[in-house]
Amino acid sequence: MKKTLLFLIAIVLLTGCDKDDATYYPQMKNFAYLYQFEALPGKVKTTHQTLFTADGQQIFEVNVDFDRNGCPTHVKSVRKQGEVIDVTRDGDQLKGSENGQDVVVTLDKNCAMVKKVTPTMTVDIAYNKQGLVEQISSPASDAAFHLAYNSAGEMAVLSITQAGTEVSRATAVRAEDKKKISDVVTTVKRNDQIKTVSNVCKYKHDVPYYCDIISVDAAGDVIDKQYGNIEVTYY
Repeated sequence: MKKTLLFLIAIVLLTGCDKDDATYYPQMKNFAYLYQFEALPGKVKTTHQTLFTADGQQIFEVNVDFDRNGCPTHVKSVRKQGEVIDVTRDGDQLKGSENGQDVVVTLDKNCAMVKKVTPTMTVDIAYNKQGLVEQISSPASDAAFHLAYNSAGEMAVLSITQAGTEVSRATAVRAEDKKKISDVVTTVKRNDQIKTVSNVCKYKHDVPYYCDIISVDAAGDVIDKQYGNIEVTYY
């Protein structure tokens, strides 16, 4: 569970695509949070997204295929560290492998993920009244993710608790220009340390295709630079 939680931290830091007047598939944002890709508006058929270090080394790649109703039919992601997720939809389940283990993700009638099961872990996913992921937890762990949104459905706060005590908090502030749907500044506080991550993108027809991700410490010194490419096809 600990690795899963740390992996999901990166999702919020790298995914800033929420927009009140954009049209997304109902579950697009939720799958984006949980599988670490940039959520995109419109009737998306496929998306291929890659993340690189400042000197051009690829550190993450994800491919997602959607049906005409916006439900994923296949997800494959590969991280430089060797972590691989490869799942294919079979009815109301996504089946495949996750980091060398068999995995089954159960979907409800609206294509929302409600449970993920591997031989060593069960993850439960709860939703709020907006239909957005509100909590991610596991019976095998005392750690949990709690996500909060504003009235427009934009992710505003991600809190990680352990045994009921908050150990990390990330807050997101989006660009004033509503057309810049993926531009977001996320401030993360953990163990009395503060890091700010800025996601600044380039757009074609109001859809991001390239993003710079710059991390700075509390003093404002740059501690990391990355960039990402986003490819998408539509129905």
